[in-house]
Amino acid sequence: MNIRSLLITVILLSMPVFLVQCGKGDADREANRLFVEAYRLTESGQQSEARDPVEAYSYYRQAVEKIDNIIDNYPDTPLAVDVAQRRTRIGDITIGQLRDKVPRFSALARAMDDFHELTIYLIQLEDEQDRGLLHLSYARLLYEHGQEERHEEVVSKVLRQADRHWDRELIDRLYLELSMHFSNISRWERSLEVLDRIQDQQLLYEALYHLIADGYMRAADGGRLGRITTYLDYVDPVSRLALIDRICDDLLATGNRPQAVSLLQEDFHEPSENRALEYIDVLSRLSMTLANHGEYDYSRIIIKQIEKIDSNYYDFARRELATVIARHGEPGAAVDMAGDFDREYFRHTAFAAIAVELVRQDSLSMAFSLMDRIPDTVTEKTQSLLEIALLIEDNQEISDSLLQVALPRISDISSPLLRSNFQISVADVHIQRDRRSQAAEAMEQAEAYASEVSDAENINQLITTIIKRWVALGRPDRALDIAAWYRMDHPSFERQIPGLYDYAISRGFHDFARTLAGMTDQRAYYRYMLISAYLDRGLISQPMEHAYEIRNYYWRTRAQALLIADLKNKVNLATAERVSTDALLTMQRIRDRSDKQRAFFHAASMMSAAGISMDRERRPIVIELLGQFDI
Repeated sequence: MNIRSLLITVILLSMPVFLVQCGKGDADREANRLFVEAYRLTESGQQSEARDPVEAYSYYRQAVEKIDNIIDNYPDTPLAVDVAQRRTRIGDITIGQLRDKVPRFSALARAMDDFHELTIYLIQLEDEQDRGLLHLSYARLLYEHGQEERHEEVVSKVLRQADRHWDRELIDRLYLELSMHFSNISRWERSLEVLDRIQDQQLLYEALYHLIADGYMRAADGGRLGRITTYLDYVDPVSRLALIDRICDDLLATGNRPQAVSLLQEDFHEPSENRALEYIDVLSRLSMTLANHGEYDYSRIIIKQIEKIDSNYYDFARRELATVIARHGEPGAAVDMAGDFDREYFRHTAFAAIAVELVRQDSLSMAFSLMDRIPDTVTEKTQSLLEIALLIEDNQEISDSLLQVALPRISDISSPLLRSNFQISVADVHIQRDRRSQAAEAMEQAEAYASEVSDAENINQLITTIIKRWVALGRPDRALDIAAWYRMDHPSFERQIPGLYDYAISRGFHDFARTLAGMTDQRAYYRYMLISAYLDRGLISQPMEHAYEIRNYYWRTRAQALLIADLKNKVNLATAERVSTDALLTMQRIRDRSDKQRAFFHAASMMSAAGISMDRERRPIVIELLGQFDI
């Protein structure tokens, strides 16, 4: 072989290695080039986050595309192996952090263009355990405003969260909330479908109870007893009996007596000793449910179960049964039953209750004859005299004579709580007769007795009752005087206010309601509740005025947002949009970050449900607000 041939052979043999080396070098260079571009895009994204999150999303998306290009097209390069690892750094963040930014900023970009997307985005900023409840509160709002497609979208998010989570406690809680949501909107099958996934015994009971309480057994497209009874073996004896009580009430009310009776044929499994009182309470409710539907024999069977546990509660239940029998038009049988009581207290109190029922059936003579069999020292006799005096509207002479008999006995009663309540009953009779001065005297005496009550919960409840009577008498000044007696440091105080607001508004005492709000430590919240009560009554001008008067920016924002749908439907879209903008501007003044975030969610959800657009005026405000949260 000559030199020329040898050179050609060597060149040909070495070409594959050269080509491979050249190809490998080109791949490395291209991968490096893409990584550098991804790095620059990432830097640009970080610089744009605060100024323009939409632009940041675009940079981050392009950077991830460059990284994926390296992995897909140059997998054999060392760089591809590195960037495939989430912990590899690109600048001062990792590849994993870069990838996480893309969906987050994508959601943020959408949130700036639509209040629905904004609401969803704000929910995702919350702690995981709160997201389900917030999603469902928003879903209910969407449902109420006829946005079915979006309602399904939001509900699906909660289902996915429950289906994919690892924490069993959180999962069961989410399924419970979902089941209650579906039963609240009469989606019975979906409620049962979700309920079936609950493993916690108590939460399963709560879901079943809500399903029945919401009307499942009475609904034309529900009421499948077999579907419910399959779950009864999975709850404890007390819960089982409570469910049977609710089911029987619905079955008997809808004429399904055979099915109700079938539930009563099973053995009653007694609970542990520490739950005996709960069990007696449920047995008592069941016996009354059956009695109210005329099932006296079955009621007696249930009452016999009570006797096995406690004889005192047995007599209480028998007395209630006698009263119901009288109410249903069988006074003779009721009186005979009451006469069989061995203990005088139950015999006399049963006579007193039956006498009231007799008056309701216009059997005055029989009622008075029965009252004569009760000693004057029995407190319940005085109570029945006052009830009868109120019932006899068409015979003022007899009514007044009963008052004259009852009044001297009130002062002899040992309990100041009872004395005060009895004086309120006296005032009720005078109010019914339009005798305002005499009613006022009775109320002043009721206040005097109330001043002797020491228990905080009792006094708070009693004060609410007294306030309502002064309002009924057109004396808001006296109502405010007694309101100063509230034990505001007791939890029962807050339970009294919303109902009292509603009562004051229904009677037209709006100034009194506002003044009452000013007496509390949470006056802004109660002003918000006042606005809610106005809206429930179909009013709009007063709540709009009051919303702008709230000094607490969090509750002012909530109140403004509450107005939006009503303004759009009852006034005009322009006003609703103006208030929407005002709510966003007010929100900027909230200092606490968590308050601002929660107010933002409520306002966004209201605007979304009401169909308010993200126009050029509101969008910059939204962007500025979003910039104040960790994104």
